[in-house]
Amino acid sequence: MRITLALLCALVGVTFAAPVALIVDAPVPLPPAVASAFHEEVDLVFRDTGYHFSWINRAEMRPEDSFPDLVMVRLKSECRLDGRHPGGPSGKPMALAWAHRSGDEVLPFIEVDCARVRNMLRVLAHGEPAGVQQEMLGRALGRVVAHELYHVLTGNSSHSHAGIAQASLSAMHLAGPALEFTAREVNLLSRRSFAARQTQQPTAAFEADEFATDSGR
Repeated sequence: MRITLALLCALVGVTFAAPVALIVDAPVPLPPAVASAFHEEVDLVFRDTGYHFSWINRAEMRPEDSFPDLVMVRLKSECRLDGRHPGGPSGKPMALAWAHRSGDEVLPFIEVDCARVRNMLRVLAHGEPAGVQQEMLGRALGRVVAHELYHVLTGNSSHSHAGIAQASLSAMHLAGPALEFTAREVNLLSRRSFAARQTQQPTAAFEADEFATDSGR
């Protein structure tokens, strides 16, 4: 007896869905090397979860554009790491990124503070060629955003003791060897339906909750 693809997918718990649109809102366009490393890192982190993404620059959107599932990713300050944009002085660790919330609901709206990410990377990036620094920053942005996407896509604000979903990410976590989800997070992502629980589109009037990627809080 032939088993149809739909039935086979149901039996093994796999779903095929349209990509989640990641709409990137940046005050200054990302350098190509940063954007490429950023996108590749998010795709790499999520490769085993069943999720895939399409990348859209908010500045290039048209009024008639619509997406069944979307997450807004707002980048604060200029996202580049080179001699003209060094990391600042060290100080009290602060949140690198956060997902907005409405009450107990995690909303599809992520903000990333690029200046804080640059500051985290300043020691590791010192003396490296500009191209290496830009790739390092893109990889770090990808891991920070992947962390927040985990909260958005699952609706779960808890953290893990290891991997990319842990509460605090160091500079080495951001720029070092591959950082992945644990089996627990992969399982949670694979069985949660983002489309089913998404009830509203992101707007500017959200309550911020810096519960994630807080690098030391």
